[in-house]
Amino acid sequence: LIKEAVGERECFRLQLGARIPKDQTEAEDHLRKRFGAGGSAPLKSSLVEEVARQLNDIDFGVKLVIDKPEILALIDVLTLTVELDIRSHYVYGRYRKLERGIPQTKWPCRACKGRGCVKCDQTGLQYLSSVQGLIGDPLLEIFGSKEHAFHGMGREDIDVRCLGRGRPFVIEMKKPIKRDVDCDMIMQTINEASSGKLEVSSMRPSNRSEVVRVKDTPAEKSYTIQYKIEAITQAELDVLTQVMEVPKNNQDRNRRRKDHHRGKKRKNTEEKVEIDLSQLKKAELVALCEEKGIAKSGTKDILIERLSNFKEETLPLPDPDYVMEIMEKLQGCTLAQRTPERVAHRRADKIRRRKVIETSEPHIEVGEDGILVGKFNLRCESGTYVKETVHGDGGRTQPSIASLIKAKCTVEWLDVADIHAD
Repeated sequence: LIKEAVGERECFRLQLGARIPKDQTEAEDHLRKRFGAGGSAPLKSSLVEEVARQLNDIDFGVKLVIDKPEILALIDVLTLTVELDIRSHYVYGRYRKLERGIPQTKWPCRACKGRGCVKCDQTGLQYLSSVQGLIGDPLLEIFGSKEHAFHGMGREDIDVRCLGRGRPFVIEMKKPIKRDVDCDMIMQTINEASSGKLEVSSMRPSNRSEVVRVKDTPAEKSYTIQYKIEAITQAELDVLTQVMEVPKNNQDRNRRRKDHHRGKKRKNTEEKVEIDLSQLKKAELVALCEEKGIAKSGTKDILIERLSNFKEETLPLPDPDYVMEIMEKLQGCTLAQRTPERVAHRRADKIRRRKVIETSEPHIEVGEDGILVGKFNLRCESGTYVKETVHGDGGRTQPSIASLIKAKCTVEWLDVADIHAD
């Protein structure tokens, strides 16, 4: 029965078990007490030992173990059937994501929650390709599995490339038929199927304990980031340098989390509302002029024209040499980072302390329109929000490059240069 149940599945470590009805176990205990045979071998273990002996006699070719099996064969004594608990097969490796716009794990469609609809072309996916799909899907046929799970050492944003030696990961193949597969062949298959979007390396057989290690390792990471520098107003600078605190009764975060799960898009409260000046009374126009510090005399039409042409005074752009100095001096700085707005719906709203361990190769370019473009490398502690380290996230990260150089910084691109682990 066990040999038929295992069939063509590759198995090198098999564990035997038995399921005995409760009334039969109670009858066995009664007989043991009646005849004073307290030291006699239990029926369950005796049955398992006899089955194991017979399997060895027929040269089954599988090592029988009592822990960490690849397959657990459970014998049901009542129905005389065998139930298999097939354990997953794990493969460790590193991946390099060479294109932007690819999420790490499969992302269900927001509209249909993965069921399939017109918006996702019946795929059930928000994005057709993912790191998990590019690695796991080609392996389904090789291992004879129907499902896979992905376990990575952290994750990068969808618009971020992962270069260098790559990010460590473990791919879990569920209920495989084959286990003894050549890792070089696996790597070649994945790299050819990904069409230049992704590369894998250093793949080898792994185990469940390494999944825990990979997910729990707080590895330092190196990044390369490029950003645009523009002038800001004093009011915008005040926001970047405001006192940072987490409100005790954070109702806004709870509302944002509910809206996200319901699929509602939340309006950005920082967006300026366009005011139709022609609909305002003259007293309201005068109050606006006083607020902006411009002349408040004249007719209503003159006030409207004055307000329409008004542009708030911006601070002067920083000197390129000063920006270079700030990028260099960020090394060794400890940042206070409140959970960014973009991930606040799924992470605890609190302030985290993260250290910038090293910065290198700062570079500044001055465009034809006078806009500065900065670029540098930095190495940070695990869990550092790198984009927010540059643009400040409305004062939720302090200090930031933007608050220190007193200018608006817009991240153009970010690459993970290396992950310092393994």
